[in-house]
Amino acid sequence: MLKRMLAIAVLPFCFYSTIARTADPAPASPEEVVRAYTEAANRHDVEGLLALYAPSIRKFRFPGELTSEGIEHNRAVYSKSFPAAPHLKIDILELFSVGDKVVVHDRVTGRPDGKTADEITVYQVQDARITNIVYVEQQVH
Repeated sequence: MLKRMLAIAVLPFCFYSTIARTADPAPASPEEVVRAYTEAANRHDVEGLLALYAPSIRKFRFPGELTSEGIEHNRAVYSKSFPAAPHLKIDILELFSVGDKVVVHDRVTGRPDGKTADEITVYQVQDARITNIVYVEQQVH
């Protein structure tokens, strides 16, 4: 009887431990959020990518032109652009952060035009969500 009571008492902890080990942990640092964002883009995982956005996500083209706002707008854009570029791949060449800002130099291959793009992008990450993206520079070759 004691063994059965002990087993019943311990079972919830074992179950929780299994869930905790198998669930994808939320990215903890701004750098991890941006790396997870890049990985989701490389998988063409629209919902995984959008899950890393704050609801009021804003995207800008340097020096400050607003180009996109909100998750639904981005869902519509990525739902079309990923199928149009099935071999799109983003490689992070350099990444560093200061506070909640992450600066990334990446290379994009698999574009529909067959060209490669080197990009500099700044991400603002708050509470493990990307709140702002500024596309600083893009050189296509």
